Amino acid sequence: MPPNRRTSLVVLSGIGAILAGVLLFDVYEDWQVQGTTLTSTVVENALPFVLLLGTFYLIRRLYRGAYDDAFVGTVTMWTAAGALTIGGLVAWVVGIQVLQNEIKPVIIVLQTAVVGTAAGLLVGQRTASVQQEQERTRREKERFRALFENDPSGIASLRRHGDRLVVESANPSFASLFGSTEGKALEAALPQLAAEAVAAFREHTTERERFTTETTLRTEDGTKHFVIELVPFGAEEVAEPQSYVIFQDVTEIRETKAELERTVEQLERSNEQLQQFAYVASHDLQEPLRMVSSYVDLLASEYEDELDDEADEYIEFAVDGAQRMQAMIDDLLQYSRVHTQGEDFAETDPTAVLERVLRDLELLIEEQSATVTHGDLPAVVADENQLGQLFQNLLSNAIEHAGDADDPPTVHVDGEERTDTVVFSVTDDGPGIPEDQQERMFELFEQSSRDDEGTGIGLAVCRRIVDRHEGDIWIESAAGEGTTFHIALPTRAPQQSTSSGRIE
Repeated sequence: MPPNRRTSLVVLSGIGAILAGVLLFDVYEDWQVQGTTLTSTVVENALPFVLLLGTFYLIRRLYRGAYDDAFVGTVTMWTAAGALTIGGLVAWVVGIQVLQNEIKPVIIVLQTAVVGTAAGLLVGQRTASVQQEQERTRREKERFRALFENDPSGIASLRRHGDRLVVESANPSFASLFGSTEGKALEAALPQLAAEAVAAFREHTTERERFTTETTLRTEDGTKHFVIELVPFGAEEVAEPQSYVIFQDVTEIRETKAELERTVEQLERSNEQLQQFAYVASHDLQEPLRMVSSYVDLLASEYEDELDDEADEYIEFAVDGAQRMQAMIDDLLQYSRVHTQGEDFAETDPTAVLERVLRDLELLIEEQSATVTHGDLPAVVADENQLGQLFQNLLSNAIEHAGDADDPPTVHVDGEERTDTVVFSVTDDGPGIPEDQQERMFELFEQSSRDDEGTGIGLAVCRRIVDRHEGDIWIESAAGEGTTFHIALPTRAPQQSTSSGRIE
């Protein structure tokens, strides 16, 4: 505890102890010496006792640190002043009464001293409280003034004066935007502000309601767009209501938003054009490809007996290339249609979708002697056809690249319901995929080291389907330990909608 504070508390405690002794002495004098009943003596001294209890309560709060040092000093000053003043009166009265050899008046004066000193303490406490509140108000005012003066937004204080709003004060930012406006009516200070806005400000200031609007105004730095907020303040019963009007410059934000909207619109048009190009190009490629395949087949059938083994091999290469090209075109068509020909999202039973896919893959499963099992698959909100395409691509990929003649492939499909998500998994017992290839597997025309026959588009289609569902797809694999594809789909319907302009 600081020395000054300790001294003040010692002084106050000492005065309190002296006052308590005086009161107790008075009670003893009346009761034992004068013969007054104890009850009447206590009633006679009730007020001094109450004041004394209040004094000790305040001293107790001072000891506990309820007030700061300045407060304690002010209370001590007023208490000591009260005690000294009454002490002087006591000395004067006592001097007279001693000459008259009378004791009772001395007691009366001492009791008066108790009351006066306690009153001095209470007045001091009240005065210190007022000073403390004034100091707190001053600090708050300074803090508000600092915020007001340094706020980058233009702020003006308005007062309703009759039928007009008058600008009482404005911060530097407001002055830099609109020049000197203090003391002017709002419509004169900002003549370009719409009359409807001025009327709205006046009405909401009177009704003490917040109000927000937007407008474009000419300023000292050029034309700017503002969000304007009116904030009423002050006592409700005043005759002239007040408010602050805050001009927040959102020109750059508005321009950035407009630029982003234009960019998004351009990207949407570009994406649509690319999808149209991919679809048309794929269709246009199929016709010459069919022509190449037909003529190669005719060549092989017409000149089968006249061609040697080398020519037969060349024809076989040409047919194989045409077939691979046809497969690639079909996969590109699937890729381009994920967004343009997607169906609406609805709650879907994955088990039913998987069983339909297994029926479609029945021939492949028999050829590879594969074993495909599945666990319980939780319901999910999805495009049912695309969920089936997702399962089909992953299953055919697993069956074709897991196992060998001596060890047929085994594939297991499972599902797990998590918070707001369903995670499906397709696990095979194949040779695995190296970690450095796993992320590239989902890119167009990328193939793993275990795939030398695919088009490199099937897994890219899977990612595109998952992206449309606002989900995620990833691989867990280690060399020689098989591969697991995980697909996380949200249980809610994705926010994005299907394309309204399909390409047929």
